[in-house]
Amino acid sequence: MRPLFAAFALFLVARPAVAQGILIRGFAGGAATSSVDREWYTGAGGGVLVDPGTPWVSVGAQGEALISWPYFAGRGAVFGQFNAAPHSTVRPFVLAGAGFGEEGGPLLGGGVEFRVPGSRRGFRVSVEDYVDRYIRYSPGEMQPVKTTGHQVALRAAVLF
Repeated sequence: MRPLFAAFALFLVARPAVAQGILIRGFAGGAATSSVDREWYTGAGGGVLVDPGTPWVSVGAQGEALISWPYFAGRGAVFGQFNAAPHSTVRPFVLAGAGFGEEGGPLLGGGVEFRVPGSRRGFRVSVEDYVDRYIRYSPGEMQPVKTTGHQVALRAAVLF
């Protein structure tokens, strides 16, 4: 519930705008995703980005399926995004949010969008880090150990 509240709060703070000033874009693509046990998985998914009246700030949501045959899992995230060069065809960004589902947790990342001038179409690449807090069990230890791991995702997607 807190991630949804945070995304909604960012949407409200960004800037009140009329409907014509809001830009909604979708994206779909693939990913290479690590796990806390240092394995790599294939991922596929998509999401939506909303520029709520100001081009410097976007809010978004994404979902993906993680695949390592015969294992399948899902993860979603809500995030806020700062766009460093909002009117450029090359648009660097940083993002922060919260993931939920498989190895979810706080989300930090960044990347770049390559956009067709005057269009929503383009290409998006990003590196994202989900901070995963989990309990590790070891045969030699009397009690479980709480630890933190990083799950890195390398993504490429088409904007539409």
